[in-house]
Amino acid sequence: MRVSNWSDFILSPGPADGAAMTVGVFDGIHIGHRELIRRVLRDGAPYESTVITFLQNPKAVLRPETFAGYICSLEQKLDILESLGVAHTVLIDFSRNFSKLSGKEFIDFLKNRGNLRYLVIGSNFRCGHGLETDAARIREMNAPEGIFTDVVSPILQDGIPVSSSRIRAAISAGDLVEAAALLGRNFKLDLSGLSITPGPGGIYFNAAAADRITPPNGRYPVSIHTDNSAEGTVDTAVVQNGQIMVPDIPNARSIEFLISSQGV
Repeated sequence: MRVSNWSDFILSPGPADGAAMTVGVFDGIHIGHRELIRRVLRDGAPYESTVITFLQNPKAVLRPETFAGYICSLEQKLDILESLGVAHTVLIDFSRNFSKLSGKEFIDFLKNRGNLRYLVIGSNFRCGHGLETDAARIREMNAPEGIFTDVVSPILQDGIPVSSSRIRAAISAGDLVEAAALLGRNFKLDLSGLSITPGPGGIYFNAAAADRITPPNGRYPVSIHTDNSAEGTVDTAVVQNGQIMVPDIPNARSIEFLISSQGV
């Protein structure tokens, strides 16, 4: 999978045969996100499959006091996108200055610089300064140029739309069964890049300092994955105020919270 930053994207010619795109934060890449990507890959062929996403969650930049934390790291996001078969991911370094772009300016960049030919977005998608431009308006803007805009209704779980916010709430409440159902997999915390402190009983990883979401304080059965092994080691992790203590396993890379777990 090719990965570009926004600056390179808007300065380089798009694919000659056109691109099929979806746009979003895609934190966690849950089952709703996967449906958007599935449509890009299936219905957008033969155009180049492209995901436009963000280095930072816009809410973390514009309203950090309301942001509960990231579900997955950037590396996890890119790994999942590549595993799904996405050909090209564009990373926007979101800032207050970027937020001043109008919705029309943003969509025009996708069309004029990315050679957009097919767009898949959720029905609740909005973009532009103050989120001024909704999915219906984007469809209207694209239609005259023959660009098909597939506006997808939310995926429901128990009658409620699946969303990253809902997953954060489930993880924060310790409902890892619901989080796994919404994600389509167990919640896995990427340990790489987190600050580490040796301590009694194991190694302490500071997830809170990296704005990463964690379950409530407690002990959880987990599968600990290392750099060199796809198979995890089942053990116990202790969560305490955003710190994760795990046994001192060399090259620990991530911990997968097993869905039978509940903090005790």
